[in-house]
Amino acid sequence: MKNLILCLACVLTMAIPSTASGDFGLGIILGAPSGISAKIATGQTNSVNLILGYDLNDGPGCCRDNGQLYIGGDYVWYNYNLIRVSKGRLPLYYGPGANASFSNNSRVGVRGVIGLEYQFSGAPFDVFLEIAPGINVMPSTHGYVSGGLGSRFFF
Repeated sequence: MKNLILCLACVLTMAIPSTASGDFGLGIILGAPSGISAKIATGQTNSVNLILGYDLNDGPGCCRDNGQLYIGGDYVWYNYNLIRVSKGRLPLYYGPGANASFSNNSRVGVRGVIGLEYQFSGAPFDVFLEIAPGINVMPSTHGYVSGGLGSRFFF
């Protein structure tokens, strides 16, 4: 597990210099899971969104008292034309993702995410709200819903 965390940290570190034009955001997400959120723009209307966090949700039928390390990523598309605002931008985003949770009940799953992201005009911040229904595929199959509220600072 330490090697996996180290690998993710290396990927994020390598991504920062290549996106120094404001295309890399780092911040927090609160919800299920809660933790560090990173956004790496891959084009005008696409990005890779990553989460490294802690999830208290142990799945259906559990008591939610055994937290776990959560690592996940989504490839998302942005629709800037759906909601118009007078200042900044408010795109809808959506896309597929995958995640893994590590604890006594480790799991691997896939999900689809949909959210809104307010991008401030003239400030290197965003605020986002997302919901992500998914299905764990290992070690057993069951559905779940995760989501969160977050903010990132862009470099």
